[in-house]
Amino acid sequence: MTVADILEALRKHLAVELVVLLAVLAGGYAYVSRQTPQYTATTQMFASVNHSAAYGSSNASSGDGSDGDGSSAKSSPTADASGDTSYISGQVGALPTLVTTPAVLQPVIDDLGLDTSVDALGARIAVTAQNTYFVNVSVTDTDPKRAAKTANAVSRSLKEQISDDSYASEKTYVLSLLNLAVVRQAEVPQNPSSPNVKSFMFKMALVGVVAAACAALAIEAADKRLRQIADLQRITDAPTLGVILKDNAFQASAPVAISAPSGSAAESIRRLALNLMFIAPDRTEQSNVIVISSAGQHEGKTTVAVNLAAALAEKGEKVLLVDTDLRRPSVAKALNINGKVGLSHLLAGQASSEDAIQQYWKANFHVLPAGDQTTNPSILINSNAMRELMRQVASSYDHVIIDTTPMRVANDAAVFAKEGARLILVASQGVTVKKQLRDIMQEFTMIGVEPVGTVFNNDHVRRGKNSYYYYGDYAGDGKGGRTAKAGPGHSGGKGGRKERA
Repeated sequence: MTVADILEALRKHLAVELVVLLAVLAGGYAYVSRQTPQYTATTQMFASVNHSAAYGSSNASSGDGSDGDGSSAKSSPTADASGDTSYISGQVGALPTLVTTPAVLQPVIDDLGLDTSVDALGARIAVTAQNTYFVNVSVTDTDPKRAAKTANAVSRSLKEQISDDSYASEKTYVLSLLNLAVVRQAEVPQNPSSPNVKSFMFKMALVGVVAAACAALAIEAADKRLRQIADLQRITDAPTLGVILKDNAFQASAPVAISAPSGSAAESIRRLALNLMFIAPDRTEQSNVIVISSAGQHEGKTTVAVNLAAALAEKGEKVLLVDTDLRRPSVAKALNINGKVGLSHLLAGQASSEDAIQQYWKANFHVLPAGDQTTNPSILINSNAMRELMRQVASSYDHVIIDTTPMRVANDAAVFAKEGARLILVASQGVTVKKQLRDIMQEFTMIGVEPVGTVFNNDHVRRGKNSYYYYGDYAGDGKGGRTAKAGPGHSGGKGGRKERA
């Protein structure tokens, strides 16, 4: 899947993405709203070196205020500023562990009458150093007042324990040289420290966006069928010449130009015919031969071919409709004509063009059915007789519309396109398989065939108040308004004038 495919999938499934995003946000808000608010109070202390304690310890060890060689106690490692900083930094690192000890916390529990244990209280206390000399003691509690009282009590107890003589000895200074002074008492917090609703919901929004994108891509990957015109255009890289709406008028036994000339279905076919003229306005050899095919079956290629031929004939153009799907003929059934004799007999020399080609509806509209099914259709389609027939009819008619076999069954459409015919691919919404369409386009690229355009068939849309007039009252119930008869040859296929190709 390319970047363009990903972006198109995200654009196509915006509704799903919005639902997923809202669901994630709603779930996140429900979760965070049920959390018990936690309040954090902080006491700030200033750390310094107790030089008098250092001197006292040195004097005690020498007995006369000096060490063995008579030097003063100021030779202590904490006597200069750099030594103080190094010493404080090292000793402050031990405070987070010291503050959780029973020696510090049990007096706090007893003084405040807290119903908790040393371990439970220690889990709610955090000691952090700021700029080496400042130490913050933070306590988290569900009660903001209790959080402030506990933070202040812990800082006092910590200071007392550090200053206690029990931490000093003749062998080590331990923490007795570290002095902590409270410079800012903890205040009652006004706002909870957790949960942070804004921060949490921002994170949930990011999670929602990712989940929505994944949902859209998962739906796109699971959906194997063609759903939108954009999918068709992206896969084929060809212009969409027409969009055929889903309409019951196409189920009639005659083209919509005959059965429902004022309906929306007929207008969509007429627009297709007009757009086709703009694709290649200049006449070249067999450029008036239009091949209608599809990737797979049941995509509406015969419906498009029959109705396109009728729309061109309606304009007064001389049109020949040829059914070359010798494996599964369908034109004769679609037009309700006799299809026993047709293309297969003509190519095999078993019938003449006068016997095989029938007039339908108008004098300028002729149909060449497929004839009986044959066991060697590929041989007939690729024969010299077929190529000669195409040259003859291309020079005798304004338009030759060929309904051919689906590409998944055989590449007859590519054979005609290589001879100069214009190829149109029909794709049906909800029917065409994307992979099949991609495979067909890869085959076209390999053999050097390029469709001049596509038709998006069976499009499901809602007709709103702003639809054109033929979508509304003028079209009646969608079955056509005024119904025209097909004229000679419509039902029997033998009564119309036959014309040699």
